Amino acid sequence: MDRPDFVGHQKFALDEAILGNLLVNNFIVEPKNPDDAWIKRTSSRIGDWRATFRSTYFRWALAINGLEIASKHYHSRKDEPRGFTIASFRSNGIERIALWDFETAGENHKDTMPMLAAWAAADLYSTMEEFVSDFYRVLLDLLPDSLIKGQEFRHLRKLRKEAAQGGQHQTDWEVAWAERLGNWQKKRLYDGLSKVFLSYIGVTGLKTPSIHELATVETWADTIKGIGELRDCFAHGMTTVTKDLSEFSQKPHSMLFDFVEGEPLSIELRHLQSVECFLDQLLTAINLSLIERAGYELPTRP
Repeated sequence: MDRPDFVGHQKFALDEAILGNLLVNNFIVEPKNPDDAWIKRTSSRIGDWRATFRSTYFRWALAINGLEIASKHYHSRKDEPRGFTIASFRSNGIERIALWDFETAGENHKDTMPMLAAWAAADLYSTMEEFVSDFYRVLLDLLPDSLIKGQEFRHLRKLRKEAAQGGQHQTDWEVAWAERLGNWQKKRLYDGLSKVFLSYIGVTGLKTPSIHELATVETWADTIKGIGELRDCFAHGMTTVTKDLSEFSQKPHSMLFDFVEGEPLSIELRHLQSVECFLDQLLTAINLSLIERAGYELPTRP
């Protein structure tokens, strides 16, 4: 699916901005250790993913806003004799399949809004899966050894060695490596996104930024898990709140989730807004963590 950029963004090299101004984000970090080239490549993608998350949210917010306006519009015309029609294909061509008075049309537009909020949360979670996989793949592209160990991947080690000759050898390695990465990604996501995220954090050595006092790497992962539980409830057609989603809602880092076990599952715009906010904060936190991982110090808060 296409993902338009409704945001636009700027990227800052670490030496081009005043680090003390933490309102500036999307820092591109040049690591002090040449073996950490993945840090620069990863930090260079922060801005792109920030725009992707925000634009994904914008697209759904626009649709929800359109339904809100339509609902008010039709309610304001409830005394008019004309009605709202819906058409679709039938054996004789396009036929009218619904005729509502304007008051009903207004209510039905309003009742559609929670469905869009639910799909939006699922879409943002799907985008988050792509984001975690993308960052992990950036690392593995530069450090592929962990995925080509053992007898099973002997041919890949041979292709990688031959790739230094360039030409068709390089192409053969790139094709084989892309397939290996794709298969690895499919299998890892079955472990659960929060576990994949923690695995990435562990492999890279990223840590909670030193200036963070409340949120930690562990709460980041748990929040990802909580959002995943919401997505799963919707995807599996749950009509009531599950125990796991309810328990997450009671945690300090549960954002605006306020779901109660056994109550009707109703996903609202504010839940979607809290997911978008978390994703924006997560990118900033990872960016700061990359800065410290690269060997720089963050300024202490006044």
